[in-house]
Amino acid sequence: MTAASTLSAVIMTPFLTAKLAGQYVAVDAAGLLFSTLQVVLLPVLVGAFLNQYFQGLVKFVSPVMPPIAVATVGVLCGNAIAQSSSAILTSGKQVVLASALLHASGFFFGYIFSRMLGLDVTSSRTISIEVGMQNSMLGIVLAGQHFGNPLTAVPCAVSSVCHSILGSALAGFWRQTVPTQKQD
Repeated sequence: MTAASTLSAVIMTPFLTAKLAGQYVAVDAAGLLFSTLQVVLLPVLVGAFLNQYFQGLVKFVSPVMPPIAVATVGVLCGNAIAQSSSAILTSGKQVVLASALLHASGFFFGYIFSRMLGLDVTSSRTISIEVGMQNSMLGIVLAGQHFGNPLTAVPCAVSSVCHSILGSALAGFWRQTVPTQKQD
């Protein structure tokens, strides 16, 4: 995650959840803030610290970290989806459509706005992928820790699947159609 998206997640998640839930939901904003700091900021800080002071360890574990991350996402998404499979079957089309539109617009506007700001193609692609693939796992973790109903994690789990499919397709398309070297 970029510094801007990390800061946005830490500040906005508790605030928006408390203000825009659509119905009365008891929200522990301080608890959400603390959990968000644990899930978003702490790993970034630990990673930066390890990268700065333990480069040998980082070089050793780096090859195995992507598969571990993918497996973790798979287990968390699978758990959220399995607990709510009947709800997904009844309203899944709307959740999938909303999630796909959310991520597609993130990919599109992330790229367009960064190009409008004068960033090169490679940086714009990176920002597009970052915006389009915002961390749905944060939503699953927060929903599981702070809301008793397992259905609250379903949109995040579906969202994670959608952004993985759309992000992979977009990255593959860009790799095949436009060189990845810096361009203006």
